[in-house]
Amino acid sequence: MKERIIGISTIAAVITVISFIYLKGDGLAEIEKRIEARQSVTIEEASIQSDLIYPWVIQLGALQDLEDAKALTKQFERKGYNAYISSKDFSGKKIYRVRIRPSNEDEEAAPIIKKLERGDHEFQVLGKGQQ
Repeated sequence: MKERIIGISTIAAVITVISFIYLKGDGLAEIEKRIEARQSVTIEEASIQSDLIYPWVIQLGALQDLEDAKALTKQFERKGYNAYISSKDFSGKKIYRVRIRPSNEDEEAAPIIKKLERGDHEFQVLGKGQQ
């Protein structure tokens, strides 16, 4: 019986040490912040200046429900796309446009378009004047 108690105590101590090392001594609040940061989605308020800084964007959808827009954005972020949400008011209603933008100013749209064409999601490519 004594060996069993010592064995359980040893296992508990090892789990505590491993947990401390893995979590780097962070408290629960810090861990929750990390999880929230990974799950967050960029939402930009549309304006003439912010939309015109990109040479192109690919619009994946225009949705009225923010949660649907976030889900679509996360879906494309998981696939490696630089997806974001651009919000805009139309006739008093907020519309959330899910878009892909270039990762840098020299990135071409063609390779991204080819990848998207292989999928089953509709999209629209918008140049500077169409954004």
